[in-house]
Amino acid sequence: MKQVALLVAVLGACAVARAAAPAFAWQQSATNLALLNHGKTVWQAVFDPAQPYVHPLATIDGAELTVRSPADHLWHRGLWWSWKYINHTNYWEEDKKTGLSAGRTEIISARPVVNKDFSARVELALSYHLPGQTPVMTEQRVLQFSAPAADGSYNLDWSAAFKVLQPVVLERTPPTKTSGGYAGLSLRFPRAFVPTWKFLTSDGKSVAAEANGGKMKWVDFSGPAPDGAPAGIAIFDHPSNPRYPNNWYLNQSHPFFSPAIVYSAPMECKAGDELKLRYRIVVHPGAGDAAKLGAAFEEFSR
Repeated sequence: MKQVALLVAVLGACAVARAAAPAFAWQQSATNLALLNHGKTVWQAVFDPAQPYVHPLATIDGAELTVRSPADHLWHRGLWWSWKYINHTNYWEEDKKTGLSAGRTEIISARPVVNKDFSARVELALSYHLPGQTPVMTEQRVLQFSAPAADGSYNLDWSAAFKVLQPVVLERTPPTKTSGGYAGLSLRFPRAFVPTWKFLTSDGKSVAAEANGGKMKWVDFSGPAPDGAPAGIAIFDHPSNPRYPNNWYLNQSHPFFSPAIVYSAPMECKAGDELKLRYRIVVHPGAGDAAKLGAAFEEFSR
């Protein structure tokens, strides 16, 4: 009987191991591309004509780490890009009835390419304009998703090339100790994470109020995921970006963070100018580790 019980236990353990092995698959439509594992979404890129975004970003077991359109800020969409003001027009906040901002960020084309190793590349062409008017800027955006690593981590390399067609002033709400300054690449988490999740910055800070507005190479936010296992997401600011290292907007109560390229001052561009930006988003199991994140940042910098 003991031998039978032992055999059953061994077979049971093998079945659990087999169940835990990844079973990745693609889910694709005209407006989104998602990587699934055992039917649960690991990440999803959405080609919303009014505002593209990535949500959810999750662990490979499907525990969602981002939130889309929370009640406090309906225009927060997981991981997304939005200028705050272009020529004094708001491209950030949206009308609650129409779901549209005064300035429009419009997808002109989207080209997703998937690979056998479950990496993917999404190429987007975007236009920035007032309703019914010609664009003041265009953007060529590339989202390069890595294949999931053996430990369950994966990267998203985000690159953008903006071409200025008309003179523009890229502006933000002037920053204070607790608000303002945000614009650009942004990452929003559920409010449920507030009591247990912690920031970690490249300069060693862990309190948003102390780190907000600081110049950092990278910022991480991590803690217990919805399934109980610790996980987190970091953003790396590439050294080739203008104003590097950029000032960051960090908010613990939302929670939210952004390497805000216009935090310190507006940016004026003339027709014909080009603005190129690069970031890496790292989704990782476990709590943020300064040594590991620092080493990964150095690799990205090279």
